[in-house]
This record gives sequence, C-alpha cells and structure tokens, in this order.
Amino acid sequence: MTPEPLDCDPRIDGDISQLCEHLVTLSTSSRNDSAWPRKQLEMLQQADVYRWFIPKHLGGLEWGPVEIASAYVELASACLTTTFILTQRVAALSRICASDNIPLRDELLSGILEKNIHATVGISHLTTSRQHLRQPACLAIPKDDGYLVTGQSPWVTGACRATHLVVGAEIPDGRQILFAIPSDAPGITIPKGLNLLALTSSQTGPVKFENVFVDPSALLTKPAKQVLSVSGLTSTGSTQTSALALGLATAAVNFIERESLHRPDLTETAEALKAQQFALKDRLLKTASGITSSTNEELRTDMNSFVLRTTQASMAAAKGAGFVDGHPAGRWCREALFFLVWSCPQSVIQANLCELAGIE
Repeated sequence: MTPEPLDCDPRIDGDISQLCEHLVTLSTSSRNDSAWPRKQLEMLQQADVYRWFIPKHLGGLEWGPVEIASAYVELASACLTTTFILTQRVAALSRICASDNIPLRDELLSGILEKNIHATVGISHLTTSRQHLRQPACLAIPKDDGYLVTGQSPWVTGACRATHLVVGAEIPDGRQILFAIPSDAPGITIPKGLNLLALTSSQTGPVKFENVFVDPSALLTKPAKQVLSVSGLTSTGSTQTSALALGLATAAVNFIERESLHRPDLTETAEALKAQQFALKDRLLKTASGITSSTNEELRTDMNSFVLRTTQASMAAAKGAGFVDGHPAGRWCREALFFLVWSCPQSVIQANLCELAGIE
C-alpha cells in the first residue's frame, strides 16, 4: 500500500511565513550579490531559528527532520543565500551538540544561544572535496600533547563573519580530528571569499592554517578514522541540500504560475511543474522521516534535475526581461548550478551528467 502524502506540522508555515516574507523583500530590494546578508541573518536570530536544531535537554526546541526539511524548503524559496549560510552554521552547531567534550560543548552552546558566538564549518575536505589528492588538505601533526595544523579547509562559508570555526584535519596515522577554534587564533588566515558564479555574498572560500596549535581541550571528539561518522553526522547524502534545491525550484515554479494567470500559453507548463513540485516535496518529507525506499542520493539526483529545469523554465517564461541583470530568473539560473558542485556525491554527479548527455 502506498503511504498517504506526508504533511509537516501545520505550525511550520505559521512560524516562518512572516520571516520568509521579510527575506523575500530584502532579497528583491538588493541587487548587490556580494553583500553579506547581515539583516537577514539577524532576522533568523531574532526568530530563534538556531534553537530548532538544538536538543531540548541542551536548551533547544529539537525540531524533527520532517519539520526541518519543510522549513528549509520555505526559507530557501525566499532567499537561498541566507538559507545556505544557515545550513553551514547549523552544521557547526550539530557537531558541537554531538560533542563528547562537555565543557567545550556547553561553552560554545551558551555563546550561540546568547548570540555572541557565530560558528561555521570547514569539513568538506574530509568528505567530497579534494578527496582525489594524495596529500591531505589539512594535516595535524601531534605536538606537545596537542596538534599543529597546517594546510587549508578549501570551502568555508562566512568564515570572516564567524567567531569560531569547526574544522577537520588528518593525522599522519590516517585518523582524523574535529576541533572548534576561535577564527582569530594565531596562524589562521581568512582570505576574502571567492567571487562565485552565484551566492558570492555567502563569502565562501578557503581558510588557511599555518602551524595552528590545537589544544586537546578544543577537540570535539577523540581522533578517529572517518571522524564525521563517529557521531553519525556525515555531511553528504542528507536531505538538507535536496530541501534547498526544492526551495529554489519552488521560487521559480511560483513565478511561472503567477505569469500563467495572464498568459494562457504558460498554463500547461505551470500545472506540470507544480505537480512535480508537490510530488518531490512529498518524497522529500517521506525520505526525511525514513518511511520511503528512495535513497538520499536518488532524491538528490532528481532534485538537481528539477531545480535546473524549473529555473531555466522561469528564464524562458520571463523572455528577454529575464536575461537582464537584476531579474530574479537570471539569479535563479545561476544559483541552480550550485547544486551540481556543492557536497555532491560522485554517483549524483554521474547521474546528472548522464541526463545532460542524453544517456539512459
């Protein structure tokens, strides 16, 4: 028997609808794609969004995976950049919450809840980024009961706006460490964020380490092989990025639907894309809840396809106006390319390449 469509908690829409409206307003009023979204992130703090992701016994609201997936879709449809930055801060927060270093965990959590600590994460080199290279991107040499870390974390979002970094490094014996350290610690250099094709305002780029001393008290967990899997918090293959892709696709579909109200030639397209959007959201929520046979990678593959198709459809619907700088359709098309490269497992990349090449 096929399960009934899974609805998220009805309080979700009520809790964040006004927040999303403000995010949309700020997004459409600014044409500077490189400006840090300070006001947007302050709104998330004022709405206590970070408590969604913190367990109740640590002072949070402990939203479930279905609630969070649904919220990510809504937020990303309003402002993908702000939501992307949120996911990176939440990735750091999740690893802090899961830490068995209780004094460090409590100190960082207290600062995050009091809004004077902002943490982001640099761990992609432990999972998908730079894995083809023989030399570790970030090497930790045991020294004086601690570690000297040298190298770089190639993809860190908002490091220049963070007070703390959650970073991974590899020890010569093949184990890895995960540590939290102030972003202004001696030996850390944070260059200006890269000029990306989209989401430049997330200020994503490398963080460099030159003999940065990491005291054992800064370790979030003990050294281990594949340290991210120790606490079950691997970063790739989750529904999070799929939710963001669906959020961006939703913005594009909603645009086409609005246009179809006074352009009958768009009606069939709008209805078809809306039906696909509904089906994919239902599938996303079922995958998040664990009641589906679809794998996270299969879901990500289909979400990548959908966000690419819908954003390009919005460009076609907007016609020449969409090709003028400042129109949202142009931004959506650029932002959709993000999902081909960010935390994208090789199997998903291969599947998307096959689709683009017309290979069954």
